[in-house]
Amino acid sequence: MYTYRKKYRLDPGSIFFIILFVLTIIGMGYLIYLDKGKFWDLLPFVSIPAIIISLVLIIFNFIRRTRGSTFFIFFFIFFVTGLVLSNVFGPTALSYKAEKSLNDKNYEESIGYYKTLLDNYPNSRLSANALKDISFAYYSNNDYLEAIDSFKKAIDSEIFTDGNLEIKNVLVECHIKLAQDYYGKKEYEKSAESYLDAVEILEEIKINFPATNDAFVAIYKIPEYLYNAALNFNRAQDWDKSIEALDYLISDYNDSEYFDEAGYLLNEVCTKKAAELVENHEYREGVETFLNILNLDSISYDYNDISDYEKRRVFLNIPPGILEDIAVENYNSGNYKKSLFLCETIIDYNPQMEEEINPLLIDSKLNLVSSSAYNPFEPPDPEREFWGPGKSVLIIENNTSFDLTIYLKGTEYKIIRVEQNSTIEIEISAGTYEAVSESSDPDSLPYYGNLTYEEGQRYRDEYTTT
Repeated sequence: MYTYRKKYRLDPGSIFFIILFVLTIIGMGYLIYLDKGKFWDLLPFVSIPAIIISLVLIIFNFIRRTRGSTFFIFFFIFFVTGLVLSNVFGPTALSYKAEKSLNDKNYEESIGYYKTLLDNYPNSRLSANALKDISFAYYSNNDYLEAIDSFKKAIDSEIFTDGNLEIKNVLVECHIKLAQDYYGKKEYEKSAESYLDAVEILEEIKINFPATNDAFVAIYKIPEYLYNAALNFNRAQDWDKSIEALDYLISDYNDSEYFDEAGYLLNEVCTKKAAELVENHEYREGVETFLNILNLDSISYDYNDISDYEKRRVFLNIPPGILEDIAVENYNSGNYKKSLFLCETIIDYNPQMEEEINPLLIDSKLNLVSSSAYNPFEPPDPEREFWGPGKSVLIIENNTSFDLTIYLKGTEYKIIRVEQNSTIEIEISAGTYEAVSESSDPDSLPYYGNLTYEEGQRYRDEYTTT
């Protein structure tokens, strides 16, 4: 006789887990539709406990000979398949392949895997690490533009902190390499902008990490990169940006080895921009641009070092009346250096205006010298009398190897020029004069003061080299 054992019904616990697994499958299906990255992230965490529970319930229901074992075998196979797939496909597999390629220094392949991960699974828990690693992969592969963009995204996503010194140094190197690449391609404006981007980061290092060696390096490198930026803006004929970079260098880094070169380049750039404006009949703007070279007192040369060629390019074809108006405006504003330069320029190209311009020129020179370092004049002693109503005679001996110029303002305005190793005798109106005596020797200070020349007296001034 055979006895048939009756199958038991499913117990409430098995029913609960069947419902739970069905809902889990439905939920995961909905999640893959909404966000594939989150789906692949959660799949192993869902599959592993589901596999364990399914296996336990398979055994439990098999022993009890219930119908539930079939359901749990299905769930077991389903979740095992999910666990396997999560390690073959999706962000986990891509991350593993990318890291292996990166360690093998196969940067292009690594970048490809990371890009696929970031493009297809941007919300995956592995995307942050992928963005970090792809940044270094780009950098190692000399893809500097992509590296910069990737590092910035990582900083914006707070994967790297904005105060990460290592990343700042990497970004500086990327910008410099990029600047050099652009220069090689003759893309000068892009090269200049890349140098300025590097400067911006170096300034942050200098300010935020003042006690580090990196800050010391930043102070050393910033002037070089500013100068290179200005050079490239000059090549790209972007005069304004070139001037801006040079002003920055000259004002903030006047002890740099690039300081003198910056002054000469500023002269060149201002001349080019001014000449362009004058050619377009924008005379006033052209003059003001040219005079920018005189704005920075710290540059190592004065307006006398500006070549005649440079001045002719700008000033030769400007109506002298416009130049005179600008000179007067600068004088009234206390810009004596500029008004003096303009007066001398007017006379150089319009000698017929010398008598008209000389008073403004002399006033400018007197005010300029009196506001700077000078040697005081000694009161003149008369040498002997002569007959000359209202007149005095000056005998000036220049026993030096430099030319001498004397500016007098009193009962008359007068400019006296005495060549080296020569003597002149000149008659002037008697009276008290505000005077400047200036040698062409750039290392000697001018003389300044008030001098009184009495009527009918002869005076001898002797200048020698000490």
